[in-house]
Amino acid sequence: MATVSYNAIYTMQRDKIQTSMAFDLYQQTSKLNQMYNNLLQVTQQMTPEGTVGNLMETYISTEDTYSQRLLSLDISYNIGLITFSNPALELVMYYDPASGKAPYSNLPLRGDFTLQSLPAVAGSGELKYHSPHKSLCRFSDDLVVSVTREVTFSDGTELVVYVEAKSDITFEMNSLTESLNMPYTLLFSDTAGRVTYSSNASAFEAGERLALSGESGMTGDYVWNRMTGDYGYGLTLLLPVAYYNHELYTWKNHMYWILAIALLMMFMFTLLLRRLINRPFQLIEKEMRTFGKGYMGARQYHTGIDEFDRIFGQFTIMKRQIQQLIMDVEQKEKRRHQLEIEKLAYQINPHFLMNTLNSVRWLAVMHKQAEIEKFVSSLIYLLSYNLGKSEGKATFRSEVEVMRTYLELQQMRHDFEVTLDIAEGGYLDSPVARFILQPIVENAVCHGLDDNGKLDIRMYPDETAQMVRIVIRDDGKGLSRETLALLQRDTPDQQQTGWGIGLRYVRSMLESFYGQKAHMGIESTPNQGTTVTLTLPILHPRKERAI
Repeated sequence: MATVSYNAIYTMQRDKIQTSMAFDLYQQTSKLNQMYNNLLQVTQQMTPEGTVGNLMETYISTEDTYSQRLLSLDISYNIGLITFSNPALELVMYYDPASGKAPYSNLPLRGDFTLQSLPAVAGSGELKYHSPHKSLCRFSDDLVVSVTREVTFSDGTELVVYVEAKSDITFEMNSLTESLNMPYTLLFSDTAGRVTYSSNASAFEAGERLALSGESGMTGDYVWNRMTGDYGYGLTLLLPVAYYNHELYTWKNHMYWILAIALLMMFMFTLLLRRLINRPFQLIEKEMRTFGKGYMGARQYHTGIDEFDRIFGQFTIMKRQIQQLIMDVEQKEKRRHQLEIEKLAYQINPHFLMNTLNSVRWLAVMHKQAEIEKFVSSLIYLLSYNLGKSEGKATFRSEVEVMRTYLELQQMRHDFEVTLDIAEGGYLDSPVARFILQPIVENAVCHGLDDNGKLDIRMYPDETAQMVRIVIRDDGKGLSRETLALLQRDTPDQQQTGWGIGLRYVRSMLESFYGQKAHMGIESTPNQGTTVTLTLPILHPRKERAI
C-alpha cells in the first residue's frame, strides 16, 4: 500500500509540477521572444536602410542648422509613431561610444550609463540582446529588456542604437508564486551558462555559473526546467525541493500513522495465529526428528486444521516412497555390479582376438605368406583404431588412412573400382571425430555396390568458411524413398539395420564432437546410387574434444 500510494502521489505531483513549470516557462519565453523581436524591428528602422536611420543619415550629413532642425522634428515624429504602436517602448536613442553621449534620445539618459554595464545575454557582433535591467531613462525605475545595435553611416560615423521595452517579469513571477504558493525563481543565462538576471538573488546571483544539461532535472536544492529562446538566450525556472516534495512530506506523516496501526494489528494477529499453529508445528518437528533417526513407521495425527492434516498425510506418503526408493537403489546397485562383470568380459574378448590375430600374422610371416600377412596386418590396424588402441588423436589424415586400409581389404574380396581425391593441406592434421568415414564406406561397399561398381570419394577444404567437405558417392542400387526417410531419423528404430546402424553411429559421433556445427546429408535414387555428404568444421588442436 505504501509503495503503490507513494508511486501514485510522486507521479501525480511530478507530472503536475513539471507540466506547470514547463507551461509557465513556455509562456515567459514566448513573451520575451515577441518583445525582442519587436525591439529588433525598431533597431532595423534606425539603421541607415530604415525610415528613422535614413533621416539620421541625412541629419548627420546636413550642415545647415535649419535643415537639421526640420530633420530632428521628422526623427522625433517617426520615433513617436514607433513608440505609439509599441506602448511598452520606453527609451530609444542613438549613442556615441566615443564621446559617451547620446546625439539623439527621446528621453533623458542616466548620467552613469556605460555600454559595458548592460547585461548582454545573447547576440554577437553588431547586435546584442540584454536581459532585464533597470531602465536607462533618468526618470524611470522600471525593469526593461533592451537591444543594442552598432550602425555605421556613410560619413563613417559609428553610433549604437539602443532600444528598451518595459518588462513585467517581476510582477508575473510574484503572481505565479502567490497563485500556486510556490516560490519560483526565473533566471536568464547566456550561451556560456553565466547568469545575467535572477528574479531571486538569494537563490542565484547574476554572474554565477549555471551548469545544467537537458531540459529539466534537479540540482542542489532546486528542481528546474529550462528552455532556449529564439535568439540564443537561456531561461530557467527554479523551484525549491522542499516545496516540490511538500505533498510527499504530508503523505509520509499520514503513512507513519497507518504503518503504526498496521503493525499493532499484525502483532495482535501474530499472537492469535501462534496459538493456532504452534502445536501442529511442534508435531511436525517431532515427526521429522524421528524420521531423521531412521524411523519409517506411519502415524496418524488429527490437529483439527485441514491443512496440517493434509501435510501429515503427505509426509506419510513420502516415507513410503523413500522406502521404495531405497529398495530400488539396492536393486540398481546389484544390477550395476553385474554389468561391470559383463563389461570386463566384453573387454577381454577383443583383446583375445587382437592377440590371436597377431599370432596368425607372425605365423604368416614365418611361412612367407605375404598376402595373408598383409591382410591380417590391415585387419589388426583397423581393429586397433576402432578400439581406440592406436596412439594419438583422430585427424582427417588418420581417418583417410583407416578408410584406405578398409578399402584395400574389401578389394581383396570384391571387384569394384575406387577413386580417391584427397586434397592436400594443413587441414588433414586437424582434429576430427574418430571412426566416421569407415562406417559410411562400409555401407556403400556392403549394401550399395554391385560387382564392377564404382566408388568415388572426394575430400577438399573451404579455407574461407573454415569447413571440410567430404563426398562419398557410389553407383549402386540406391535406396528407396521409405528407406531414405528411415535413415533420416535421429532416434533408433528396430528396422534400422545395415545402413541405419552405421549412419546412426556417425551422426551420434558428429553431434557429440561438433555439436550443431557439423552436417551430414544423404541423397539417393533407386538404381542410380547414393551420395553421402559430410560438412565438418576445421578445428584447431586447442579446441579438440576427447571423443
